[in-house]
Amino acid sequence: MLEPKPYSSWLMRVLLLALVVLALAACRLVGTLPQTPAVDISQLATVTVVAMVARQPDVLPPEPTSTTVAPTATPTALPTLPPSPTPTATPIPPTATPAPPRVGIQVGHWKTEELPDELARLRTSVGAIVGGYTELQVNLDIAQRVVALLEQQGVVVDLLPATIPPAYLADAFVSVHADGSTSTGRRGYKLATPWRTSRASAHLYNAMQAEYGAATGLPLDDAITFNMRGYYAFSYNRHTHAIARTTPAVIIEMGFLSNPQDRAFMLERADTVAQGIVNGILRYLNERDPTDLAALEPPNFDRREVLPGSTIPVYATASENSAILITASEGFTITPFEEREGWYYAFVRGQDQRVVGWISKARYESQARVATPTVTNP
Repeated sequence: MLEPKPYSSWLMRVLLLALVVLALAACRLVGTLPQTPAVDISQLATVTVVAMVARQPDVLPPEPTSTTVAPTATPTALPTLPPSPTPTATPIPPTATPAPPRVGIQVGHWKTEELPDELARLRTSVGAIVGGYTELQVNLDIAQRVVALLEQQGVVVDLLPATIPPAYLADAFVSVHADGSTSTGRRGYKLATPWRTSRASAHLYNAMQAEYGAATGLPLDDAITFNMRGYYAFSYNRHTHAIARTTPAVIIEMGFLSNPQDRAFMLERADTVAQGIVNGILRYLNERDPTDLAALEPPNFDRREVLPGSTIPVYATASENSAILITASEGFTITPFEEREGWYYAFVRGQDQRVVGWISKARYESQARVATPTVTNP
């Protein structure tokens, strides 16, 4: 067995002492480091490196090189909002297209045999017959041309026979006739409105007179008859089959069938005659104010009876200096249809007499009383 050499034991002691010194130095160094609640692996590695170089005073320990990662924010859920309504333009109502005007063209004496019982007395009325031509033939031919021309202008047209629909309502009503006389020398055209003439009917009359006269060159015959102004189709107070009270209306006698010149004109130049009627209607439709409903209302005056013991003169004009046509007394009825500066233009009937003339408004109101309603025209 070999014995240990003396220098070997000494060397071992030196090594052990060096290890102790290193351990104490390491402990002191660790005690100087800041305390942290937790150290990750990279920090432990740093401490080990520092301990190893602590014996070299001229070397500074390296700074920690841990990589800092920015915290990732957990996205906060936004509250769910109701969907916003899609903006829409305020709806604009469609512009109403004005209805086209409606016009009634009545053919005089057409289908009179079909008239209702209330007008049975007129079923045999056939109009004038001259030289092999009937008034109905002329009326129907020209009325049909009028309808075609008006429809070309966008007007709605009713071609009407003798029977008028009850309370017929239209923007204009024109009854087409041809005149007749025992005298072949009488000629020209006539126009008339109802007894109670609204402003609209008067406007239609004026337009027709201006345009028909200009188109045909025929003279105006102003000898208007009672039957024209009291035409049954105008008499809404008497008949069911008549125009409505607010329908503007005229009756036209286009010329005298009994006059050779007028007859030739109506037969050979029917288009010109029709155009004259159309021009008058279109002029009225273009000039009128469709919103002026008051213009459609006919005047409405009381029908009165002359009081016992009273008398009311009927004058030719609205003046006491004019001729007296008749003097109305007890039993006479007075129906005004126009008022002018203290005077009434009135239909006066009594003792088998009837006349149209002017009466004093003051005498009418003081010497006549409201009459019992009857079906007398106007």
